[in-house]
Amino acid sequence: MAHKFLSILALAASLGLAIPLALPIAAEAHMVPAPCDFVTAGGFVFKDDGDMANFGAHGGCKNGKFWGNVNYVDHTNQFHLNATRITGYLWDPADPNGRDICGFARINDQKQEVMFRVHLVDNGEPGTHDLFGIRIDNWYAPERFYTVTSRELADGNGGGGNVQLHKSNPSTTAGTGFFQLEEWQMCGDLTTP
Repeated sequence: MAHKFLSILALAASLGLAIPLALPIAAEAHMVPAPCDFVTAGGFVFKDDGDMANFGAHGGCKNGKFWGNVNYVDHTNQFHLNATRITGYLWDPADPNGRDICGFARINDQKQEVMFRVHLVDNGEPGTHDLFGIRIDNWYAPERFYTVTSRELADGNGGGGNVQLHKSNPSTTAGTGFFQLEEWQMCGDLTTP
């Protein structure tokens, strides 16, 4: 079959015809890291409006399940997001020190859940150049998406917290089917903040 295809291409070339070819292109996507590891983080960031927010986050794979928690406090808007379940833990090969944690949470004491995606990057010690970002999909709010774009902790101005990416260990095992999950299955339509 390949011989016939090449013969057609050779014939077309001899006639001066250009035949567009659809060649596969390597695409980078967020996926569950293999082997699975985990990340821990805590500190504060200055949001897009310049006000401060505090966060604590950890996530990864543990004993065949997604594991973790995200706690985020926006003092200006007086809301406290606390994760109720983790639905994904991802990395992007183009950003090897970064991890995203996806899941559902409650804001303050509301009974409805919202979906979130946190982006954490460990850029070494002392942590001032580590990154944090969060995107929340709140179907119940007048403005659906709340975003703090990924930024250096405390804008890189001394302190602000730390992100630690930890190596895999015997308990950081991924569950059956984790590596076949698509990004949208873990994070809905939330992109990396």
